[in-house]
Amino acid sequence: MKILPISAILLLAMSSMSSSALAVTMGGPAPVAVTGCTVMMAGSGNVVGIPGVTLTNGVTVTLKNTSDKVVKSVTVTGNYHGRHETGSADFTFKPGTSAEITRHFGQSAYIDPDATCSVTKVVFADGTTWP
Repeated sequence: MKILPISAILLLAMSSMSSSALAVTMGGPAPVAVTGCTVMMAGSGNVVGIPGVTLTNGVTVTLKNTSDKVVKSVTVTGNYHGRHETGSADFTFKPGTSAEITRHFGQSAYIDPDATCSVTKVVFADGTTWP
């Protein structure tokens, strides 16, 4: 009787599994880059009865698929002066293309144009995920 090394046993076991049974998670930098994070304006002036007050209404996040895979879903986080929103968008996002995701917050006073946005999760069409 021949005894196989553990690496051969694992290889045989994995080759008999369906690809859908293998959950693969990628590491490294985000495969979808944030190329824009813009504060959306809701109105200004006397819109809310307060002269000169400008209101915001969330952020628009512009993304670029920097991977070589088709993306099925992206989860983004936007933050504007403590107003924090996370949301996912499902779409077919081909390599090298750009897309926009809009996340609405409750209206708040405009303070400055600084918003931060980041990609927190990516699901690829082949079922793999990042991170």
